[in-house]
Amino acid sequence: MKINKIIENKKIPIAFKAREYAVIKTTLQNCSQTLNAYKLEYSDRNFLDAMSAGIKLKKLTEGQNYPDRMLRSWKKIINNAVLMAGFDEPQNSFLLVKDKNPCAIISYKNMPDCYLDNIASWPVSQNNYVKLAGTSLFKLLFYNCEKNNTRKIGLDVLKNSRIDLKKYYSGLGFVDNSNTEQFITDMYISRAKMLETARNMDSFIKIQEVQNPLRVNLSKILNIKFVARETPKK
Repeated sequence: MKINKIIENKKIPIAFKAREYAVIKTTLQNCSQTLNAYKLEYSDRNFLDAMSAGIKLKKLTEGQNYPDRMLRSWKKIINNAVLMAGFDEPQNSFLLVKDKNPCAIISYKNMPDCYLDNIASWPVSQNNYVKLAGTSLFKLLFYNCEKNNTRKIGLDVLKNSRIDLKKYYSGLGFVDNSNTEQFITDMYISRAKMLETARNMDSFIKIQEVQNPLRVNLSKILNIKFVARETPKK
């Protein structure tokens, strides 16, 4: 994924120092993979903005015939997650990476009653999805909420998604808290159900939190190239 960052009149290096957080190992049908989770902060918003700008969903999903409105909604979730990464506690945001390719992002409010603001994954190349990327972020969310004695997790489900999100979240243990059929569905999961779901995930998703985590420059270790160049003189 190549991203051109145009900066007027001068060249500015783009550095992004996120904090190592966890190594996530998944197993599906005897196939294993390793994912890395990085905690996002307001270290360098230029990196996140440029990363999001380089995620061209129409091209990445070519041939799958997603309606434009669906692609816009999908990209909006990614952009919102990037935006929320600039806020301090109780806001938490994490970027998921596989083989140096960003593949998913999550942002949520870390409170006794946690609220999931945004979670999204995307193909790392044309129609090449990282399996269990979204589910791994949910496992990470449950892992953190268990440590923080979270009472429940709430979220809102938008319609017109590329998948049936209400069905997906129901499979994780979330229940519908809405009184009427509407554009947004209010859902939540209790602590007891969250812990049950997390235990069921242990057989195929394992999280190892990084001890003594370092701040690393992701612009150097990820497969994202930033080219700063001067604007041509008129």
